[in-house]
Amino acid sequence: MIAYRRQGSGTRGRRAGGSRGAGGGVARVLLFALGGFAGGLTAGIGCATSDQVLEKKNRELGLADDASVCHPKISEDCYTGPKGTAGRGACKAGLRSCDADGAWGECEDQHLPGVESCNQTDDDCDGIVDNGFERDGALCFYKGAQGACRTQGKWHCAADGSESKCDAPVIAPAMETCNGVDDDCDGETDEDSVPSAETSCTTGKNGVCGAGINKCVNAKIRCVQAVQPGAEICNKQDDDCDGRIDNACVSESAARNQGR
Repeated sequence: MIAYRRQGSGTRGRRAGGSRGAGGGVARVLLFALGGFAGGLTAGIGCATSDQVLEKKNRELGLADDASVCHPKISEDCYTGPKGTAGRGACKAGLRSCDADGAWGECEDQHLPGVESCNQTDDDCDGIVDNGFERDGALCFYKGAQGACRTQGKWHCAADGSESKCDAPVIAPAMETCNGVDDDCDGETDEDSVPSAETSCTTGKNGVCGAGINKCVNAKIRCVQAVQPGAEICNKQDDDCDGRIDNACVSESAARNQGR
């Protein structure tokens, strides 16, 4: 009795006792003969495949099964990649066909795990898209910039998939103005170097309190009082900002006149 087992590219027979049978040519003839018998037997067991029939017959004869033996002209799904990766990401099963010698051919058109690249695809079939790269479409900022120069953009994959790039526009530093923005990108906002700042102005108050200096306050140029009210002295100025000049001197003069 002979069981059918694929060895190398051909098919050889093996006797029940373990000794080898005749050469590959004889084994192939017997395989096809048994294949014809299996075809008739298939009709009696419903939808069983020819391979299943051959394996069943071997078991009935007390011979070893061999999954590498197949019936010519049949095909089946195949996959040689790591377990659990088929059907995940870019990975998919292929198809193999049984050749005229009753041996399975190569697994064709299968997609195995590859090197991950930035292309919105799970190339390595680990369940994560573009791992190792910034997420496509995520917000980003121009690297290392401050103030108005720190522009916002989005991450996008490079054309060759080798990296992800931030498309934030490049803005050159500008002259600082009083607008609540760090225009010159130096890390300071509305510093005193803005145009018209630190120049003299009038506050509209009485006496010495009317003198002021222009400063940038809350994103606007404002005249800030430069001198605070003080004790009135005889200097022909309104030192206490009460609207009267040298009013203390008048009181002293009146006191002297009363003492005469």
